Amino acid sequence: MTDDEADPGFGTVALHAPATRGDLERALRNLNLADLEMREALLLMGARLVTLTDELTRRLDGVEPEPARPGTPAPPPTETLEVTVMRNLGSVLGQIRLADVAQRSRISLDTGPDKYAVEPSDPPCDEVLHLCQARCCTFNFALSSRDLDEGVIRWDHGQPYLIRQRASDGYCVHNDPGSHGCTVHGHRPRVCRVYDCRTDRRVWLDFARRVPAPLEDAHVVPPEPPLTELDLVDRLHARTAAITAERTAMAGGYADPGPTRGPKP
Repeated sequence: MTDDEADPGFGTVALHAPATRGDLERALRNLNLADLEMREALLLMGARLVTLTDELTRRLDGVEPEPARPGTPAPPPTETLEVTVMRNLGSVLGQIRLADVAQRSRISLDTGPDKYAVEPSDPPCDEVLHLCQARCCTFNFALSSRDLDEGVIRWDHGQPYLIRQRASDGYCVHNDPGSHGCTVHGHRPRVCRVYDCRTDRRVWLDFARRVPAPLEDAHVVPPEPPLTELDLVDRLHARTAAITAERTAMAGGYADPGPTRGPKP
């Protein structure tokens, strides 16, 4: 049998074959993960620089960069610069990371429990949908790695990994514009499953009396309260969890679900 008569090779793809949405989104997720990991590397580099500068200032000037508390022991005289820097690096890095998470992250990821394991809330949506017009479906929120892996729920490529919304009316792309029902209800994100509108003032002025809030109130983002150190620690833990979750999800995926024949190489 000649080469021209040979069967097509396994795994080959035509040079100009279009990329699938799955391929594209996996590539984008990898770039976003690299962005997160680069940010962490820059924070570590900054912490090393601050720690080294402080220790050099102390040793060259014979004074602390800031007044030391009474009774603070000085480093052992035989301790090398490298050892001192490594000993103090952890606390400096912690302070820098806490300051960093106070800023708005470029990448948001839901790190809550698995969406299929949570107990869904039970507001009577079918009874009140004609009143509230599913305005909760205009809210912005982050998806999870599980959502991204399934590939059903769409996300905003310009604001990873926020739910994708229509430019025409601001609703989630999976919301039926006629009935306002969810067309992917079985795959809905965790946030949608646990959300309960009955106490949300953006939706109801009085749920018991079925008095909805003005529609324009749905787009009013409530101001965030001042951040405390505990809030920052929670944010830091969430970002660390997000990086770990995405790294695990990306490492466990494959481009092709099974063997396929393509054109001859």
